[in-house]
Amino acid sequence: MTTLKMIRPPARAEASLHEEVSRFYVNHMGALDRGDTAAFAADFVPEATFAASGFDRLLHGRAAIGAAAAAGVEQRARDGITHRHLVSMLRVVPRTAALVRTSSYVLVVESGATGTPVIYASTLCEDVLVRRDDRWQVRARKVTRDDKPWRS
Repeated sequence: MTTLKMIRPPARAEASLHEEVSRFYVNHMGALDRGDTAAFAADFVPEATFAASGFDRLLHGRAAIGAAAAAGVEQRARDGITHRHLVSMLRVVPRTAALVRTSSYVLVVESGATGTPVIYASTLCEDVLVRRDDRWQVRARKVTRDDKPWRS
């Protein structure tokens, strides 16, 4: 009987990839948190999809994702609210040299001018990232809110 072995990259290469993808998320979520929705949207490939259990519809394409992000930032600015996305437990699973799957827990902390910060949402974020033009971009994102699970 033949036994198949999973081929894994060397530990150093795996750590380097994890650091590279982690930096991507620092910049990506940071852009959204500071209201730079153009930079946030540019991190998605033009044909990207974005599904979230808290959304009423699937978003198709970079333009739709950017418009939704901009609308959220504008609404929070009118309401005097700030969001901060805290990414933790990042798992990076390489599929090819130019494609990885990631999963992470993302807490969205909300604060207003007069209140104490609170957890607005606790989520599981699952992405398919592709390397294009020597940088990572999101091809598909699925966000599951703990308080709004997917309906079967």
